[in-house]
Amino acid sequence: MAGRLKALVEHLRNPDHRWKIYVLVGVAVYLVLVNQFIRVRPDHVFLALALLSTLFGKERTKKFLTDWGPFVLWWIAYDMMRGVADNVRGVIHTVAPYRLEHGLLAWAFGGQIPSFYFQDWQRLWSGTVLKNLFDASGGLFYTLHFGMPLLLGWIFWHTLDERPTYYRFVWTLMVLNAMALVTFMIYPAAPPWYVYNEGFGQPPHTAYWGLGAGALINVDRMLKVHFFQTLWGGFNPNHFAAIPSLHGAYPAVISFFGFRRFRRWPLAWALYPAGVWFSAVYLNQHYVVDLLIGLAYAAVAYLVVQQILMPRVFLPGVLKNDAARDPLGPAGSR
Repeated sequence: MAGRLKALVEHLRNPDHRWKIYVLVGVAVYLVLVNQFIRVRPDHVFLALALLSTLFGKERTKKFLTDWGPFVLWWIAYDMMRGVADNVRGVIHTVAPYRLEHGLLAWAFGGQIPSFYFQDWQRLWSGTVLKNLFDASGGLFYTLHFGMPLLLGWIFWHTLDERPTYYRFVWTLMVLNAMALVTFMIYPAAPPWYVYNEGFGQPPHTAYWGLGAGALINVDRMLKVHFFQTLWGGFNPNHFAAIPSLHGAYPAVISFFGFRRFRRWPLAWALYPAGVWFSAVYLNQHYVVDLLIGLAYAAVAYLVVQQILMPRVFLPGVLKNDAARDPLGPAGSR
């Protein structure tokens, strides 16, 4: 790692490559300014990555646009369609998820569902160092949801230069998102924070600005900011898309691919999804059943990619020259 860093520094010192420093600084300044004045959206991230791709040379840039373009464009479309799903929703299912959760788990939490139990715990321990620690760690784990897919995807695509691994990972997320979006429209479900605050009545067609952050508001109050209120008020337009929980599914996909590819650090790969799942319940964002359904969706999405898309679409097509760089494929399966 130190050798690579030294080589990179020497490379950038060359007058013929110094312009790359300006590109890096420009992209960093761009993202900081966007975050300060509005908020970073998927299209901003894609533009930043597109600018960075110019550092790779013509062929690498072409591969970047081919591989990352569909992923980020679908991410943008998915973000927009969540708002559409919210606008065309029918009856919001507020009772059934709660009853299922209560029937399965209330016996272990003093007659309450787990997320409500933790809300009472937070009131009891309000103002203590322990609660602040749980709030801060919960906020950290929960917001990793937005950056971890890009980070691991970049490691597969750029650091390891394994396009097939990248395709298996990213298209699992894309199929997962498509399945989830359809479910959000067919079965709009209220998260526990809504039932906790409003009961089982049908919500009006109004924005729940700030309220959708659930117990994440405690982190805002502790830090004296409005980060999570703004994030959930603006970036998450559909507040009644609790089933399936993508906070349950994404960490499972990330950890599965991470461990399967590297075959090391099993506790670290297990800690990440465990931390997110606990945070989702602790912060009153999801029922445990939402997380379990999310896991089932992730498994189906993975099988669709493994059994259909990779062997029938991608390997014979765009990846036909990259079979040797497929450690997770049949020939190099780990």
